[in-house]
Order: sequence, then C-alpha cells, then structure tokens
Amino acid sequence: MQCTRCNRKLKDKKSIELGFGPVCYKKHLKALADEEFERNQVTIDEVIEGVSV
Repeated sequence: MQCTRCNRKLKDKKSIELGFGPVCYKKHLKALADEEFERNQVTIDEVIEGVSV
C-alpha cells in the first residue's frame, strides 16, 4: 500500500491503517485544522452587518 499524500510505500501496520506515513499524517491533520480555521473566520463586512441593526 502507498501513502495517500506522497505515494511512498507504507511499511508499518499503523501507517497502512491510516493510509499515510507519519510525516504525511501530521501534515494531513494540520491541513484539516487549517481548513476548519478558515471556515470559522468572520469578515469585517459580516461584523458590520451584525452591528447595524
């Protein structure tokens, strides 16, 4: 089996179960966290619209 991110051959059982090598898995988790952070951001226009009631 190969890593989903870099296509290198996965060697240990945990990596094969995850589908990522250890370094790529950390990068994958960071990318997911960054996406979540971006989704939760509020623009200044949204703040102004909320205040102008």
